[in-house]
Amino acid sequence: MAQDLELTTDQARLIARLRRRWPEAEFRVHQRPWGVIVEVRDGDRTLSLTALDGAGGIEDERPLSWAA
Repeated sequence: MAQDLELTTDQARLIARLRRRWPEAEFRVHQRPWGVIVEVRDGDRTLSLTALDGAGGIEDERPLSWAA
């Protein structure tokens, strides 16, 4: 079931920082029941994984198995 996630100001600022850091990278968003995972990729390489929850939380640096 798809749900809309409205970003908080802090979450939007984080996305802007990621885009400035890696302007040529591909951004993928993976929806989860609790929010989304934002994946930043350069070709076959994952540069960053960040979880954004529906309550406005931001979680960085999770093991890749957590995101599956």
